[in-house]
Amino acid sequence: MALLGFMLFASISCGVTDSQDDVSDLEQAKILFEQLTQDPDNVIINFPDDDPGIPIYARVGPILNQFFVSEGQLVIPFYRAPECISDSFNFLSYYDPPAAFGCELTVEGEFVIEADAEQGSFPIMAHTVGSQVPIWIVDWSEFQNLLESESVTLPDIEALNPIKGIAQQYEEYLSPRMDKHEVIIEAAGIIPETDQQFTFNLTHRSDQIEQISLVIE
Repeated sequence: MALLGFMLFASISCGVTDSQDDVSDLEQAKILFEQLTQDPDNVIINFPDDDPGIPIYARVGPILNQFFVSEGQLVIPFYRAPECISDSFNFLSYYDPPAAFGCELTVEGEFVIEADAEQGSFPIMAHTVGSQVPIWIVDWSEFQNLLESESVTLPDIEALNPIKGIAQQYEEYLSPRMDKHEVIIEAAGIIPETDQQFTFNLTHRSDQIEQISLVIE
């Protein structure tokens, strides 16, 4: 089945149309996604109901330089509950099948793929949402020191005293196919420990950040 192949091996991203001054990247992605879902040659797959989701814990790692840094702060969205992650897992490995499937997703959504796609094919595009998505924020220079060891575990990240936010509104569009690799995120939520609010917006194309904003107030 092509779907599970995607969830096992795809890296994340989002494809959109050419940018327009009055239309955000997320809005453009939404338009494209809706067009794809209306194509009779495509099928829509829901996760986690019909597919277990991608076997990763968090959106951070060296694949296509997915380190989302805003003004010296690294932002890490967690797609699975952090408390479920093994202390020995190396985040630089990115994928962790089948163990990751044992951790509850913090997000849900759907992806669209050709009905006749071959086993293991990446979907065309995916839409992900969540209302209790952990987003951790750590000092980028300190995280870079961890990279030198070629191993970054959850205890390593905890030792950096991360700011632990919860995105009460999280939306992401992605396209995993390498010729149009893109991830677009808009998130907003709270930091329970300090009673602050935050917003996070990202457009990441290929291996480059095109737009990023992190505001804590």
